Amino acid sequence: MYYYQIIGFGSCIWCQRANQLASQECLPYVASWIENSPDLLEWHKTNYGMKTVPIVLKLHTGGVSFEIIGGYTDFKEYIDQGLHFESDTNPE
Repeated sequence: MYYYQIIGFGSCIWCQRANQLASQECLPYVASWIENSPDLLEWHKTNYGMKTVPIVLKLHTGGVSFEIIGGYTDFKEYIDQGLHFESDTNPE
């Protein structure tokens, strides 16, 4: 099983759009608004190799594996390509 995590700011239009896209597609997701935590934001940006928000991740609940989807545009392309429909098998 998996879910998506959208890391960003509540006031960020691209973060809101990523949130809306996940809702429209009925995807399991958590929105993590971290505008009041600059150190945590920097940690996420460094850890996931991102320069801006949102940061969209696909996390597997059964372990520590995850996939970095990217920002809003990457997430939209991911959805448009139907990659969110791919099998929910445990990654190797």
